[in-house]
Amino acid sequence: MRRIGLCFLLVFLTTVMTACTPSPNFELYKGDSLYIAVIGEAPKVNEGQVRFTKINFNQLTSTELKPYDAVFISENNLFEAAESQYADVYLNSTIPFFFIGTDMYFPFTEKDIEYDEAWDWSVGQMFAVGVLNAKQDDKLNFWKYGLYNDEKTEDHIEDVYSRIFGTIDELNY
Repeated sequence: MRRIGLCFLLVFLTTVMTACTPSPNFELYKGDSLYIAVIGEAPKVNEGQVRFTKINFNQLTSTELKPYDAVFISENNLFEAAESQYADVYLNSTIPFFFIGTDMYFPFTEKDIEYDEAWDWSVGQMFAVGVLNAKQDDKLNFWKYGLYNDEKTEDHIEDVYSRIFGTIDELNY
């Protein structure tokens, strides 16, 4: 009888401890206002100081992009974004480009590499990548952002965007 009581107590305590495990507390971006051009749908975010403007591929010129801090290209537009005529745009831009839903940047920066579904997001891979060519040393800077616990949830995706906003803010200084 005593063993049954101990087993019950152990199961009860394990259940209570598991239930009390806090969910991650993701930090929102708290920096300056950001103006981001988006090819595709604008992401849902909680940061009110971030403004999105929908653009299309024809607007990927230095003149058209001048008012923006960055460009996001959504998952549904990655195949077109990888077309060879856009590689020079990404490499010569003065603002970063972020490709959402992929973990590789080279299909976008290399003219001879085609985008393939193998580079779409899957568990264990990064969820977004960013690129910016550093003019002073002609070095390609890139960033990769993963999802918390590799789980594609709304909260985890919003966390990726918050971290991207932080990167953009750092680049502006």
